[in-house]
Amino acid sequence: MSPKPRPPQEGRGRKPVKRAHSAGGVVFRKENSTASILLLKHESGKWMLPKGTIERGETPEEVALREVREETGISRVRVVADLGEERYFFFWRSEDTYYDKTVRYFLLEFLGGEEAAPQSEEGFVACEWVRLGEALDRIKYKETREVVKRAKAYLEHMGEQTDVATG
Repeated sequence: MSPKPRPPQEGRGRKPVKRAHSAGGVVFRKENSTASILLLKHESGKWMLPKGTIERGETPEEVALREVREETGISRVRVVADLGEERYFFFWRSEDTYYDKTVRYFLLEFLGGEEAAPQSEEGFVACEWVRLGEALDRIKYKETREVVKRAKAYLEHMGEQTDVATG
C-alpha cells in the first residue's frame, strides 16, 4: 500500500491550503450479464465520475445521488455499497491556493428507464456507458482509477453470486 499523499505546508512564504470534501457515484448497469459504468467526458477531454461538494447539512450519500442526477440526468439509482474515499492535492491558480481534497464514492445501480445526458453548465460534453476494463483505460487520474478498481472488485464478488461479468 502506498503512503498517503502529503499536502503542501502552510507557513512563511507558502501558499494557503484549503480542505475540500466532496462525494460522488460510480453508476453501473448490467446488460447480458456484463457490467458497465457511466463516465462523463469533460470539455478538457478527461473522463471522470460524477462528483460534487458536500454542503452544510448534507450527507455524502445525499451528495452522491444529487451530483449523479445533476451531472448525468440519471435519478433512478440505488446505493449498493460505500466505495470509500480518494484523496488528492491540487493547486487552483485563480485562487492562488492549494487544495487537500477528499471525495467519498458510492457504488450506485442504475434501475433503468432514463437516458444519460451530460450537464453542459459544468463543462461536460458526453456521458457514456463503458465496460470496467475500458473505463480504467480512459480514466487518467490515479485516485479515480483506484475507486473504479474497488467498484470492479465489488461487482466481481457480487457476480460470483449472480453471474455478472465485468469485462
